[in-house]
Amino acid sequence: MTLRRRILLLATGLTALVLVLFAVPLAIALKQSASDRVVRETEYVAQGVADYLTTNAYTGVQAGKYVDRVNERTDTAVTVLLPDGTSVGAALPDDVPDAPDGPRRGDGDGDRDDDRDDLGTVSAPRTERVGGGWLVDIGADSTSGRALVRAFVSDGDVDHEVHERWAVIGGGALALLLVAVVGAEVVSRRLTRPLVATAATATELSAGHLDARAPVSGAREVAQVSTALNQLAGRIEELLASERETIADLSHRLRTPMTAIRLDVEALPDSERSRELARHVAVLERTLTAVIQHARLPRAERDDRSCDAREVLRERVAFWTPLAEDQDRDVTVVDPGTTATVACTADELAAALDALIENVVAHTPEGSALAVVLRRTDVGADIDVVDHGPGIPLGAARRGRSDRGSSGLGLDIARSCAESTGGHLDVLSNDDGSHTVRLVMQAPHSII
Repeated sequence: MTLRRRILLLATGLTALVLVLFAVPLAIALKQSASDRVVRETEYVAQGVADYLTTNAYTGVQAGKYVDRVNERTDTAVTVLLPDGTSVGAALPDDVPDAPDGPRRGDGDGDRDDDRDDLGTVSAPRTERVGGGWLVDIGADSTSGRALVRAFVSDGDVDHEVHERWAVIGGGALALLLVAVVGAEVVSRRLTRPLVATAATATELSAGHLDARAPVSGAREVAQVSTALNQLAGRIEELLASERETIADLSHRLRTPMTAIRLDVEALPDSERSRELARHVAVLERTLTAVIQHARLPRAERDDRSCDAREVLRERVAFWTPLAEDQDRDVTVVDPGTTATVACTADELAAALDALIENVVAHTPEGSALAVVLRRTDVGADIDVVDHGPGIPLGAARRGRSDRGSSGLGLDIARSCAESTGGHLDVLSNDDGSHTVRLVMQAPHSII
């Protein structure tokens, strides 16, 4: 899981937890408040009807029309039991109990006020839970007699009120959660964007682009990482430059003794041996020149390398064939017959092949066969050097490792050549007792 996603989940989870901790008690309180408010309004409606009935004498028709008007304007179902026993208004649910037998006019029980203002009396509301709602009963005494006002509100009306309030709470909670998510997204982007850029810079550095630098931005800790990476890249570039200069200086120093050797060889009497020595000296001089040129090349030009592996292979096998024939070795060359381009210079590949073939010549019994096989692949080419000797000890492909008295650098040179193209070196044992050292090499990216 990415850091950005972790921050988003953390912010969203904490915000949701806080909202739940506050919203649940608030929702319970609002439910109770809404229920109380609806019941209280029902009482107000019933009291209003009762007050109307106590203002003056009325007929059943007048009372019915008034109650119908009240029912049209409110959600409360109001019915009035008139003094003559008839009822007007809305029909109450079947589970509502019958009207209680209350005191008649003049008893005084439950009266709210007296008649000194020529108004009748209204009893205190009696509210009770019945069936699927709440029922309010209020007695109203007037000159027309005692009437009973009954108002009923269903649980559906209460729930509607509760749901409206819960919707407000839920909308506010979702808005706060959305704000938290947006804020976490902004913060995570500002935090991770410099980290991603720094990681991309590290990838470029690992690919050999030492001029890459990470942007120094973002939080202080992230900026410190970018600064440290840039300093490391600069130091690596300085060390590589120093190494290249050292190699070039060493190669130049070797030119003087090489020149002396060449002059001594030229002074020898003309013979096949002297001409062979002259060829070896020429190859060594070319190798030193190539090392100097490669060390002084800009990095961009050093990375843009390629050669035809088939041409180099045939040239190096031809070079080693006379020595192999002197040792009674059968030399076999297999190639695809077409160009096989790999991402290294001809001199580097020649040095790798020389190291592998020299290992066969030096460390296998005379008369052992030697085969060099070139195969084209989808990404480049594979080069196999096959021999029937004792094989290569485990770990000998690492630099400086050898159990045969040599420097142990031959296989490392070949391995470095293969890895410089993006490939690798494999040491294989075959079923027929032979052994294979395989250079897996890639072609330049421009032609893959």
